[in-house]
Amino acid sequence: MINKYAGRCGGCGARVPAGAGQAANVDGRWSSYHHGCAPVRVAPPVGPHSGWHDLPMVGFDLEGTLPDPMRTRIVSAALVHSAGTTQEWLIDPGVPIPADATARHGITDETARCGRPAREALAELGTAVAKLIADEIPLVAFCAPYDVTALHTELARHGLPGIDWDRAVIIDPSVLHRQVEPRWYGSRQLGDLCPYYEVTLDNAHEAASDARAALDLARSIAARHEHLARMPAGLLHEAQIGWHAAHARDLQSYFDRKGHDETVSTQWPLETTPRG
Repeated sequence: MINKYAGRCGGCGARVPAGAGQAANVDGRWSSYHHGCAPVRVAPPVGPHSGWHDLPMVGFDLEGTLPDPMRTRIVSAALVHSAGTTQEWLIDPGVPIPADATARHGITDETARCGRPAREALAELGTAVAKLIADEIPLVAFCAPYDVTALHTELARHGLPGIDWDRAVIIDPSVLHRQVEPRWYGSRQLGDLCPYYEVTLDNAHEAASDARAALDLARSIAARHEHLARMPAGLLHEAQIGWHAAHARDLQSYFDRKGHDETVSTQWPLETTPRG
């Protein structure tokens, strides 16, 4: 991130004017650096161990009209199989797409009108996800509560059969990263983590690209952390529930101390309580 304040470069010792370099946290201490002097974090090496990252998995991502998963309408979705096949849906949500959402994922009202009717497409998507769960294929979703909760809510909104999420195995690379890199002080967005784990993200906020990157990210993290890779997928799912809740409580405490009027959900992967 860009340095807000002037300071001496933590690399060469020369002065770094405010906004002219970058700030980095090394061993818990923030310092300013010239761009060419900033330390580069390197992920642990890939190990020879086997684990769930060697088994079939499916990346899952969707794009919507709103950041709140209980209020959003889905406009695109993708399932990317580790075997190489991809299923994609372009969906007409039946409501205007806000400009900020279009700026993020690039789907306009005009583009969406070329998509499938929402009820028809969501029925197909829900059936595909339900079959993967029945076949005990893990779903990989980055920041899973958004995708899982949005699909759950949209199926109910359109009177379509629900998904038994209690039977699902979800792998969330954002949760795994927090667990293996607790002293990570930079951004944790998908596009920020992919370079660190040597994963390609072709087109951020495009459903198939994000789903593929999430899948590759989960596999890369497991390949570098044997203790995670060796966990049975079902036990890993249960562990992520606790890891996410612990992080959410810590973040809520931070917001409360700072006087921020924000509520952090401890629920994962399905949120059932509306966001404040």
